[in-house]
Amino acid sequence: MAILAASIKFYQCTTWAEGDTHGGAIDTGSEITTGVDANIFDDVSDAERVAGDTEYRKIYIRNENGDTWSAVKAWISSFTPATNDEISIKLGTSDGVKSVEGVAAGYVSPDSKVHADVLTVGDLAENASKAIWIKRIVAAEGDGYTANAFTLAFESS
Repeated sequence: MAILAASIKFYQCTTWAEGDTHGGAIDTGSEITTGVDANIFDDVSDAERVAGDTEYRKIYIRNENGDTWSAVKAWISSFTPATNDEISIKLGTSDGVKSVEGVAAGYVSPDSKVHADVLTVGDLAENASKAIWIKRIVAAEGDGYTANAFTLAFESS
């Protein structure tokens, strides 16, 4: 079943600042607006582009629909157009932080709902949420890119 855009919301974690303590629980006062530049990752500075950079962000997907979504799957429906940039995702917990959970193994880059590595989020009842870590790797010495973006997709069965 398609998940309607009006029923799905994305939120920041309680410690949004970059660093080892980035993460934590959902911050329902900090909704992430889709389609806005730098809404999850900041723009890559020239120094980061030259040296390379790996960053982690923890977001929450929240069901703001009256129905329960069953067996939710997540994947990356469009990757960043920058050739020196890579996006991958994995499930998180409500209390995990970057220094422990974010940098751990398990990231995948599924490109469709039928991909072998599609992220199985599980069931989401009304007002329930799940944490998802997003990892961005910017390879060293790559070309600069303006308005770089990616898109996550979600579907319930």
